[in-house]
Amino acid sequence: MLIAKQNNQLIDLRKIKNIDFSQLKSASNYTCPYCGAAVIFKHGRKRRAHFSHRTSCNSNHHHHESEAHYTSKFLLKKWLDDQGVTLIKIEHRLPSIDRIADIYFEYKGKKFVLEIQKSMIDQVLFEERTRDYQKLGIEVIWIFIGEIQAREKTYLLNKVMKLQKGSRIIHFNPFTQTLTLFNHLVWLSQKEVQGMVEKILLNDFSLNSLLSTDTYHVSKNLDDWLTIKQQFRCKKSLSYQRNERGLLRLCAPFLINFSLLPSVVGWPIEGEAYYKPLFIWQGYVVLCIMSDYEEHDVFTLSELRHKLRVRYHLKESIDTLKALKEYLLLLEWFGMIRQQVGYYEYIKRPRLYSQLEPYIIEDQQLGELWIQKN
Repeated sequence: MLIAKQNNQLIDLRKIKNIDFSQLKSASNYTCPYCGAAVIFKHGRKRRAHFSHRTSCNSNHHHHESEAHYTSKFLLKKWLDDQGVTLIKIEHRLPSIDRIADIYFEYKGKKFVLEIQKSMIDQVLFEERTRDYQKLGIEVIWIFIGEIQAREKTYLLNKVMKLQKGSRIIHFNPFTQTLTLFNHLVWLSQKEVQGMVEKILLNDFSLNSLLSTDTYHVSKNLDDWLTIKQQFRCKKSLSYQRNERGLLRLCAPFLINFSLLPSVVGWPIEGEAYYKPLFIWQGYVVLCIMSDYEEHDVFTLSELRHKLRVRYHLKESIDTLKALKEYLLLLEWFGMIRQQVGYYEYIKRPRLYSQLEPYIIEDQQLGELWIQKN
Protein backbone atom coordinates (compact mmCIF):
# COMPACT_ATOMS: atom_id res chain seq x y z
CA MET A 1 0.00 0.00 0.00
CA LEU A 2 1.61 3.25 -1.17
CA ILE A 3 -0.69 5.74 0.55
CA ALA A 4 -1.65 6.34 4.17
CA LYS A 5 -3.01 9.14 6.33
CA GLN A 6 -1.17 11.04 9.04
CA ASN A 7 -3.05 13.66 11.05
CA ASN A 8 -5.76 13.59 8.36
CA GLN A 9 -3.20 14.39 5.64
CA LEU A 10 -2.55 11.98 2.77
CA ILE A 11 1.00 10.59 2.60
CA ASP A 12 1.84 9.32 -0.90
CA LEU A 13 5.11 7.40 -1.19
CA ARG A 14 5.17 7.96 -4.96
CA LYS A 15 5.81 11.65 -4.26
CA ILE A 16 8.57 11.19 -1.73
CA LYS A 17 12.26 10.86 -2.56
CA ASN A 18 14.28 7.95 -1.14
CA ILE A 19 16.40 10.23 1.01
CA ASP A 20 13.29 11.36 2.88
CA PHE A 21 12.14 7.84 3.85
CA SER A 22 14.22 7.94 7.07
CA GLN A 23 11.95 10.64 8.43
CA LEU A 24 8.88 8.45 7.87
CA LYS A 25 10.31 5.60 9.92
CA SER A 26 10.35 7.67 13.09
CA ALA A 27 6.61 8.40 12.98
CA SER A 28 3.98 5.92 14.16
CA ASN A 29 0.59 7.58 13.74
CA TYR A 30 -0.21 6.35 10.21
CA THR A 31 -3.69 5.06 9.39
CA CYS A 32 -5.24 3.28 6.44
CA PRO A 33 -7.25 5.70 4.22
CA TYR A 34 -9.71 2.87 3.47
CA CYS A 35 -10.55 1.32 6.84
CA GLY A 36 -9.00 3.77 9.33
CA ALA A 37 -6.88 1.09 11.04
CA ALA A 38 -3.28 1.71 12.12
CA VAL A 39 -0.56 0.95 9.58
CA ILE A 40 3.23 0.99 9.79
CA PHE A 41 5.85 2.19 7.35
CA LYS A 42 8.25 -0.43 5.98
CA HIS A 43 11.37 0.05 3.90
CA GLY A 44 14.09 -2.52 3.36
CA ARG A 45 16.66 -3.75 0.88
CA LYS A 46 14.44 -6.29 -0.92
CA ARG A 47 11.05 -4.55 -1.08
CA ARG A 48 10.10 -1.02 -2.02
CA ALA A 49 8.82 1.38 0.62
CA HIS A 50 5.20 0.72 1.56
CA PHE A 51 2.65 0.83 4.37
CA SER A 52 1.38 -2.33 5.99
CA HIS A 53 -1.51 -3.07 8.37
CA ARG A 54 -0.61 -4.09 11.88
CA THR A 55 -3.51 -6.55 11.79
CA SER A 56 -5.52 -8.04 8.95
CA CYS A 57 -7.71 -5.50 7.15
CA ASN A 58 -11.31 -6.49 6.44
CA SER A 59 -12.10 -3.56 4.15
CA ASN A 60 -13.23 -4.48 0.64
CA HIS A 61 -12.08 -1.16 -0.82
CA HIS A 62 -8.40 -1.98 -1.35
CA HIS A 63 -7.48 -2.03 -4.99
CA HIS A 64 -4.51 -1.36 -7.19
CA GLU A 65 -4.69 2.28 -8.19
CA SER A 66 -3.51 3.04 -11.70
CA GLU A 67 -1.38 6.05 -12.51
CA ALA A 68 -4.28 7.56 -14.46
CA HIS A 69 -6.66 7.19 -11.49
CA TYR A 70 -4.13 8.60 -9.05
CA THR A 71 -3.24 11.54 -11.33
CA SER A 72 -6.91 12.31 -12.02
CA LYS A 73 -7.71 12.67 -8.32
CA PHE A 74 -5.05 15.25 -7.66
CA LEU A 75 -5.61 17.19 -10.88
CA LEU A 76 -9.33 17.43 -10.12
CA LYS A 77 -8.63 18.43 -6.52
CA LYS A 78 -6.34 21.23 -7.70
CA TRP A 79 -9.03 22.31 -10.18
CA LEU A 80 -11.61 22.46 -7.36
CA ASP A 81 -9.16 24.55 -5.33
CA ASP A 82 -8.84 26.98 -8.24
CA GLN A 83 -12.66 27.15 -8.48
CA GLY A 84 -12.82 28.49 -4.93
CA VAL A 85 -14.04 25.35 -3.17
CA THR A 86 -12.87 25.47 0.43
CA LEU A 87 -13.83 22.02 1.74
CA ILE A 88 -12.27 19.21 -0.32
CA LYS A 89 -11.29 15.74 0.88
CA ILE A 90 -9.51 13.03 -1.08
CA GLU A 91 -10.25 9.39 -0.20
CA HIS A 92 -12.98 10.53 2.18
CA ARG A 93 -14.42 7.68 4.21
CA LEU A 94 -18.19 7.51 4.85
CA PRO A 95 -18.63 4.75 7.47
CA SER A 96 -22.45 4.84 7.49
CA ILE A 97 -22.58 3.54 3.91
CA ASP A 98 -19.16 1.80 3.94
CA ARG A 99 -17.92 3.88 1.02
CA ILE A 100 -14.74 5.82 0.33
CA ALA A 101 -15.25 8.75 -2.02
CA ASP A 102 -12.43 9.56 -4.42
CA ILE A 103 -13.10 13.28 -3.92
CA TYR A 104 -15.65 14.75 -1.53
CA PHE A 105 -16.40 18.48 -1.56
CA GLU A 106 -19.03 20.97 -0.47
CA TYR A 107 -20.13 23.91 -2.59
CA LYS A 108 -22.88 26.48 -2.07
CA GLY A 109 -24.33 24.49 0.82
CA LYS A 110 -24.52 21.21 -1.09
CA LYS A 111 -22.48 18.01 -0.84
CA PHE A 112 -20.83 16.36 -3.83
CA VAL A 113 -18.67 13.37 -4.64
CA LEU A 114 -16.49 12.87 -7.69
CA GLU A 115 -16.13 9.17 -8.41
CA ILE A 116 -13.34 8.36 -10.86
CA GLN A 117 -13.94 5.05 -12.61
CA LYS A 118 -11.59 3.16 -14.91
CA SER A 119 -12.08 -0.52 -14.11
CA MET A 120 -15.25 -2.39 -15.05
CA ILE A 121 -17.81 -3.02 -12.32
CA ASP A 122 -21.20 -4.67 -12.32
CA GLN A 123 -24.13 -2.47 -13.35
CA VAL A 124 -25.95 -3.33 -10.10
CA LEU A 125 -22.95 -2.28 -8.01
CA PHE A 126 -22.60 0.92 -10.03
CA GLU A 127 -26.22 1.88 -9.31
CA GLU A 128 -25.90 0.86 -5.63
CA ARG A 129 -22.94 3.17 -5.15
CA THR A 130 -24.92 6.06 -6.61
CA ARG A 131 -27.93 5.35 -4.39
CA ASP A 132 -25.74 5.03 -1.27
CA TYR A 133 -24.39 8.55 -1.74
CA GLN A 134 -27.86 9.89 -2.46
CA LYS A 135 -29.11 8.48 0.86
CA LEU A 136 -26.75 10.88 2.60
CA GLY A 137 -27.87 13.80 0.47
CA ILE A 138 -24.70 13.68 -1.62
CA GLU A 139 -24.80 14.16 -5.38
CA VAL A 140 -22.37 11.83 -7.12
CA ILE A 141 -20.70 12.86 -10.38
CA TRP A 142 -19.03 10.05 -12.29
CA ILE A 143 -15.80 10.88 -14.08
CA PHE A 144 -14.70 8.14 -16.49
CA ILE A 145 -11.11 7.64 -17.57
CA GLY A 146 -9.63 5.18 -20.04
CA GLU A 147 -9.51 5.03 -23.80
CA ILE A 148 -12.10 6.55 -26.13
CA GLN A 149 -11.82 6.75 -29.90
CA ALA A 150 -13.20 9.41 -32.21
CA ARG A 151 -14.59 8.18 -35.51
CA GLU A 152 -15.81 10.16 -38.51
CA LYS A 153 -19.29 10.86 -37.11
CA THR A 154 -19.32 8.87 -33.88
CA TYR A 155 -17.28 7.91 -30.81
CA LEU A 156 -16.24 4.52 -29.46
CA LEU A 157 -16.51 4.69 -25.68
CA ASN A 158 -14.70 2.38 -23.29
CA LYS A 159 -16.68 -0.45 -21.72
CA VAL A 160 -16.92 1.30 -18.34
CA MET A 161 -18.63 4.42 -19.69
CA LYS A 162 -21.60 2.39 -20.91
CA LEU A 163 -22.60 1.94 -17.23
CA GLN A 164 -24.09 5.44 -17.31
CA LYS A 165 -26.42 5.55 -20.28
CA GLY A 166 -29.33 7.60 -19.05
CA SER A 167 -27.64 10.96 -18.55
CA ARG A 168 -24.56 13.01 -19.41
CA ILE A 169 -21.28 11.12 -19.57
CA ILE A 170 -18.05 12.84 -18.56
CA HIS A 171 -14.66 11.54 -19.71
CA PHE A 172 -11.36 12.90 -18.40
CA ASN A 173 -7.92 12.41 -19.91
CA PRO A 174 -5.48 13.19 -17.08
CA PHE A 175 -2.46 13.25 -19.38
CA THR A 176 -3.84 15.95 -21.70
CA GLN A 177 -6.05 17.38 -18.92
CA THR A 178 -9.01 17.38 -21.29
CA LEU A 179 -12.69 16.79 -20.51
CA THR A 180 -15.04 15.30 -23.10
CA LEU A 181 -18.74 15.82 -22.37
CA PHE A 182 -21.33 13.58 -24.02
CA ASN A 183 -24.94 14.85 -24.08
CA HIS A 184 -28.11 13.68 -25.88
CA LEU A 185 -26.50 10.39 -26.83
CA VAL A 186 -27.79 7.96 -29.41
CA TRP A 187 -26.36 4.51 -28.70
CA LEU A 188 -25.64 2.87 -32.05
CA SER A 189 -24.22 -0.14 -30.22
CA GLN A 190 -22.92 -1.03 -26.76
CA LYS A 191 -19.86 1.16 -27.36
CA GLU A 192 -20.52 3.42 -30.33
CA VAL A 193 -22.44 6.66 -29.79
CA GLN A 194 -23.47 9.75 -31.69
CA GLY A 195 -24.70 12.93 -30.11
CA MET A 196 -23.64 16.30 -28.78
CA VAL A 197 -19.94 16.02 -27.86
CA GLU A 198 -17.86 18.84 -26.41
CA LYS A 199 -14.13 18.73 -25.67
CA ILE A 200 -12.64 21.32 -23.33
CA LEU A 201 -9.46 21.79 -21.34
CA LEU A 202 -9.97 21.29 -17.62
CA ASN A 203 -8.63 24.74 -16.77
CA ASP A 204 -11.14 26.32 -19.18
CA PHE A 205 -14.09 24.52 -17.59
CA SER A 206 -16.08 25.96 -14.70
CA LEU A 207 -17.45 24.10 -11.71
CA ASN A 208 -20.90 25.58 -12.36
CA SER A 209 -20.86 23.99 -15.82
CA LEU A 210 -19.96 20.64 -14.28
CA LEU A 211 -22.81 20.82 -11.77
CA SER A 212 -25.39 22.14 -14.22
CA THR A 213 -27.98 19.64 -15.42
CA ASP A 214 -29.24 21.94 -18.17
CA THR A 215 -27.81 21.06 -21.58
CA TYR A 216 -28.95 22.69 -24.78
CA HIS A 217 -30.25 20.56 -27.63
CA VAL A 218 -28.08 20.55 -30.69
CA SER A 219 -29.88 20.92 -34.02
CA LYS A 220 -30.18 17.67 -35.98
CA ASN A 221 -27.58 17.26 -38.70
CA LEU A 222 -29.12 15.25 -41.53
CA ASP A 223 -25.89 14.82 -43.50
CA ASP A 224 -24.14 13.28 -40.49
CA TRP A 225 -26.96 10.84 -39.89
CA LEU A 226 -27.29 9.85 -43.54
CA THR A 227 -23.57 9.05 -43.49
CA ILE A 228 -24.13 6.79 -40.46
CA LYS A 229 -27.03 5.05 -42.22
CA GLN A 230 -25.01 4.52 -45.37
CA GLN A 231 -22.09 3.10 -43.37
CA PHE A 232 -24.49 0.61 -41.81
CA ARG A 233 -25.97 -0.45 -45.14
CA CYS A 234 -22.63 -0.74 -46.95
CA LYS A 235 -20.23 -1.92 -44.23
CA LYS A 236 -21.64 -2.87 -40.84
CA SER A 237 -24.73 -4.85 -41.76
CA LEU A 238 -22.68 -7.91 -42.70
CA SER A 239 -21.01 -8.13 -39.29
CA TYR A 240 -24.32 -7.67 -37.44
CA GLN A 241 -26.15 -10.48 -39.21
CA ARG A 242 -23.78 -13.15 -37.87
CA ASN A 243 -25.39 -12.91 -34.44
CA GLU A 244 -28.97 -11.96 -35.31
CA ARG A 245 -30.67 -15.13 -36.49
CA GLY A 246 -34.06 -13.97 -35.25
CA LEU A 247 -33.93 -10.87 -37.40
CA LEU A 248 -32.64 -12.87 -40.36
CA ARG A 249 -35.70 -15.11 -40.10
CA LEU A 250 -37.91 -12.01 -40.11
CA CYS A 251 -36.11 -10.69 -43.20
CA ALA A 252 -36.39 -13.93 -45.19
CA PRO A 253 -40.12 -13.78 -46.17
CA PHE A 254 -39.62 -10.25 -47.54
CA LEU A 255 -36.53 -11.31 -49.56
CA ILE A 256 -34.29 -8.69 -47.95
CA ASN A 257 -31.07 -8.74 -45.94
CA PHE A 258 -29.72 -6.40 -43.28
CA SER A 259 -28.40 -3.89 -45.81
CA LEU A 260 -31.91 -3.63 -47.32
CA LEU A 261 -33.86 -2.94 -44.14
CA PRO A 262 -36.68 -0.44 -44.82
CA SER A 263 -35.76 3.23 -44.67
CA VAL A 264 -37.97 3.67 -41.59
CA VAL A 265 -35.30 1.63 -39.73
CA GLY A 266 -32.27 3.38 -38.29
CA TRP A 267 -33.19 6.80 -36.89
CA PRO A 268 -31.72 8.43 -33.79
CA ILE A 269 -33.43 7.80 -30.46
CA GLU A 270 -31.79 9.22 -27.33
CA GLY A 271 -31.02 6.67 -24.67
CA GLU A 272 -31.05 2.94 -25.24
CA ALA A 273 -34.25 0.97 -25.81
CA TYR A 274 -32.77 -2.52 -25.89
CA TYR A 275 -29.38 -4.10 -25.42
CA LYS A 276 -29.10 -4.36 -29.18
CA PRO A 277 -27.57 -1.99 -31.77
CA LEU A 278 -29.98 0.76 -32.82
CA PHE A 279 -30.42 -0.50 -36.38
CA ILE A 280 -31.10 -4.02 -35.06
CA TRP A 281 -33.75 -3.29 -32.44
CA GLN A 282 -35.56 -0.90 -34.78
CA GLY A 283 -35.43 -3.60 -37.47
CA TYR A 284 -37.11 -6.01 -35.05
CA VAL A 285 -39.86 -3.48 -34.31
CA VAL A 286 -40.66 -2.75 -37.96
CA LEU A 287 -40.44 -6.34 -39.25
CA CYS A 288 -42.45 -7.63 -36.28
CA ILE A 289 -45.30 -5.26 -37.22
CA MET A 290 -45.01 -6.16 -40.91
CA SER A 291 -44.99 -9.90 -40.15
CA ASP A 292 -47.77 -10.08 -37.56
CA TYR A 293 -50.32 -7.61 -38.89
CA GLU A 294 -52.17 -6.79 -42.09
CA GLU A 295 -52.76 -3.21 -43.11
CA HIS A 296 -55.42 -1.54 -40.89
CA ASP A 297 -54.93 -4.12 -38.11
CA VAL A 298 -54.45 -2.60 -34.67
CA PHE A 299 -52.06 -3.41 -31.84
CA THR A 300 -51.16 -2.00 -28.44
CA LEU A 301 -47.80 -0.86 -27.15
CA SER A 302 -47.76 -3.54 -24.45
CA GLU A 303 -48.61 -6.22 -27.03
CA LEU A 304 -45.73 -5.21 -29.27
CA ARG A 305 -43.36 -4.91 -26.34
CA HIS A 306 -44.33 -8.39 -25.11
CA LYS A 307 -43.60 -9.93 -28.53
CA LEU A 308 -40.20 -8.27 -28.74
CA ARG A 309 -39.28 -9.47 -25.27
CA VAL A 310 -40.71 -13.02 -25.34
CA ARG A 311 -40.61 -14.09 -28.96
CA TYR A 312 -37.41 -12.37 -30.06
CA HIS A 313 -35.65 -12.22 -26.66
CA LEU A 314 -34.81 -8.52 -26.79
CA LYS A 315 -33.40 -7.54 -23.41
CA GLU A 316 -34.92 -4.30 -22.17
CA SER A 317 -33.12 -1.36 -20.59
CA ILE A 318 -34.47 1.25 -18.18
CA ASP A 319 -35.24 3.48 -21.19
CA THR A 320 -37.19 0.87 -23.16
CA LEU A 321 -40.70 2.27 -22.72
CA LYS A 322 -39.70 5.87 -23.42
CA ALA A 323 -37.53 5.00 -26.44
CA LEU A 324 -40.08 2.60 -27.93
CA LYS A 325 -42.81 5.25 -27.70
CA GLU A 326 -40.50 7.77 -29.36
CA TYR A 327 -39.73 5.35 -32.18
CA LEU A 328 -43.40 4.57 -32.78
CA LEU A 329 -43.96 8.33 -33.04
CA LEU A 330 -41.31 8.40 -35.78
CA LEU A 331 -43.07 5.56 -37.59
CA GLU A 332 -46.24 7.65 -37.43
CA TRP A 333 -44.42 10.62 -38.98
CA PHE A 334 -43.13 8.33 -41.72
CA GLY A 335 -46.66 7.14 -42.48
CA MET A 336 -46.31 3.50 -41.45
CA ILE A 337 -48.68 3.54 -38.45
CA ARG A 338 -51.31 5.82 -36.94
CA GLN A 339 -51.74 6.39 -33.23
CA GLN A 340 -55.28 6.08 -31.84
CA VAL A 341 -56.54 6.32 -28.27
CA GLY A 342 -54.89 3.39 -26.50
CA TYR A 343 -53.63 1.57 -29.59
CA TYR A 344 -51.83 1.86 -32.93
CA GLU A 345 -53.11 1.13 -36.41
CA TYR A 346 -50.83 -0.36 -39.07
CA ILE A 347 -51.77 1.68 -42.15
CA LYS A 348 -49.03 1.30 -44.76
CA ARG A 349 -46.21 -1.16 -45.38
CA PRO A 350 -42.80 0.48 -45.99
CA ARG A 351 -41.41 0.15 -49.48
CA LEU A 352 -38.97 -2.71 -50.04
CA TYR A 353 -36.37 -2.79 -52.78
CA SER A 354 -34.04 -5.45 -54.13
CA GLN A 355 -31.13 -3.04 -54.56
CA LEU A 356 -29.33 -0.55 -52.34
CA GLU A 357 -29.55 2.60 -54.47
CA PRO A 358 -33.33 3.23 -54.02
CA TYR A 359 -32.88 2.97 -50.25
CA ILE A 360 -30.18 5.65 -50.29
CA ILE A 361 -32.61 7.98 -52.08
CA GLU A 362 -35.48 7.16 -49.71
CA ASP A 363 -33.23 7.61 -46.66
CA GLN A 364 -32.67 11.18 -47.87
CA GLN A 365 -36.40 11.75 -48.38
CA LEU A 366 -37.37 10.48 -44.93
CA GLY A 367 -34.47 12.42 -43.46
CA GLU A 368 -35.90 15.69 -44.76
CA LEU A 369 -39.23 14.84 -43.13
CA TRP A 370 -37.40 13.98 -39.89
CA ILE A 371 -35.69 17.38 -39.93
CA GLN A 372 -39.03 19.16 -40.46
CA LYS A 373 -40.59 17.37 -37.49
CA ASN A 374 -37.63 18.29 -35.27
